[in-house]
Amino acid sequence: MPLPFAPERSPAVLVPVLAAQPADVLTQAASLAALGAGERPDVVEWRADHLATLDAHHAAETARAVSGVLSPVPLLATLRSADEGGAAGVRNADSMQILTALASTAGVAAVDVEFAYGGAFVEEIRACARENGTAVVVSAHDFAHTPPVHAMVDHLLAMQATGAEVVKLAVTPGSPRDSAALLEATAEFTAHHHTPVMTMSMGAIGMVTRLTGHLFGSAGTFASAGRSSAPGQPGLAQLHAALRAIRAAG
Repeated sequence: MPLPFAPERSPAVLVPVLAAQPADVLTQAASLAALGAGERPDVVEWRADHLATLDAHHAAETARAVSGVLSPVPLLATLRSADEGGAAGVRNADSMQILTALASTAGVAAVDVEFAYGGAFVEEIRACARENGTAVVVSAHDFAHTPPVHAMVDHLLAMQATGAEVVKLAVTPGSPRDSAALLEATAEFTAHHHTPVMTMSMGAIGMVTRLTGHLFGSAGTFASAGRSSAPGQPGLAQLHAALRAIRAAG
């Protein structure tokens, strides 16, 4: 299933924007929006956790400005915690305020909410997002290892049970078999469920999942346009070229 907040393309290409100052965030976003058709990303993910001044007010202001610069490219707003690879060391109460502000900001197509915050936290963000027509991506990131296939499928099912519009799972492979296991879990989940999913193995060993994950059911893949947000993200131009080659071969 395609991402509900992106062009109906398999896979949707997402590019993160990471900067400490709003002016730099806007500059990066504008450069991505200015790329030609077929070269720009389908979605831009703005990582609010990298803001030097991080609170609900500054996050909402920056998101509003970024969405205006990007239009019509959709904006996914993310506040990644330090526990899951982000720069934000904020309290849960602060995270709630920031994510609620982002979910209610005009122009934000979707917000990312970490599953680890718990069901009540996720539901509160979802309620706010529903009122504002904003999609919710419920995510989980494992920077230590790759769980067994059945455990990854169960994790995706648990995230789906929150009512999220999209579920996302990123894991860390220790071998090529781990990357294959992630792809198997993706295929198993998407064979029986219609919630759009984004999955990836991180690092060099996991690169194959970023390039071919859509063949197994993953609806989106991430590329970098300068600074990457996770290990193993290919460059945007490289990813577009690889996807074109795969489509041509098919």
